[in-house]
Amino acid sequence: MPSKDIALKDIFEEVPHRLSKILSPAPIKELLPTALPSTELRVDFLARLEDESILHMEFQSFNDTNMPWRMLRYYTAIAEKYKTHNIKQLVVYVGNEKLRMKSFLKIKNLVFKYEILDIRQIDCKLLLESPDPMDRLLACLCKVEDEVYLIEKLIKTMEGMNEEERKDYLLKALTLTELRPNLRIRLTEEVKPMPIVVRPEDIKLPKKKLRKDVLYRLGLEEGKQIGLEEGRKEGEVIGIEKGRKEGEVIGIEKGLLKSAQDMLIAVVEAKLGYVPKGMEERVKDIKDREFLHALIKKLINSEKVLEVLKEELNI
Repeated sequence: MPSKDIALKDIFEEVPHRLSKILSPAPIKELLPTALPSTELRVDFLARLEDESILHMEFQSFNDTNMPWRMLRYYTAIAEKYKTHNIKQLVVYVGNEKLRMKSFLKIKNLVFKYEILDIRQIDCKLLLESPDPMDRLLACLCKVEDEVYLIEKLIKTMEGMNEEERKDYLLKALTLTELRPNLRIRLTEEVKPMPIVVRPEDIKLPKKKLRKDVLYRLGLEEGKQIGLEEGRKEGEVIGIEKGRKEGEVIGIEKGLLKSAQDMLIAVVEAKLGYVPKGMEERVKDIKDREFLHALIKKLINSEKVLEVLKEELNI
């Protein structure tokens, strides 16, 4: 199961106060088990409402052409288990691409319908003003017009938490923002000063994908605080050992330079979805770490990535 799906399920186990009110047509009376044993199916969210109807929600991070059939299977399993047809179904789309899924199934002798909501239709400010930390987390996926304000709210939310709570909250935020790459870059930059160590195993990504991840690259560059332990091997603290292995004390500086080069490439890939031809070779030729850091910040704050690359790197 993708890490972001796990994070969403964890968050909804705690029933975000304000978002549940927005999504639910009536107040929630009780949460119901998500497992439907007779069919081996498991839904994302199931609750009985105060009007005695049942609310079923699925959180979908990509456009699934089989969604109508899935929702039909869920419907029949829920109806069989709870002996009711008073079931309200909602698919909450949290993906980054445009929503293209259908909300109905129409075949001979059967017309089946349910609701779909793109979470970006919800203004993030509605959730950021909630006292519930889980609401503020999910604001990352909603309509965001002011990323700085959102990140300030998330950081303020973590201020009253202990170390483990902060780490868990931050990991959930970073996991959810895999679906919002630009926001993830900004968030990672802002939380770097926080005294939290995030290890590779904490980020539920395959090793190959992990090495391309922006958070991982930032760990390599910083070598401390939020840096990944694996990244720190080439970073500021453990970079000494790498330097010794290479027979030179300046291995630390080499490690930091390479980390900055890697991070620049990671930021461009996160913003564009690809690395322009010839960029990796061009970046490897740059030995000025301050220039690399300045360029990284410029790219993070720009919507015209290709223009910046042409201006600064002649790519």
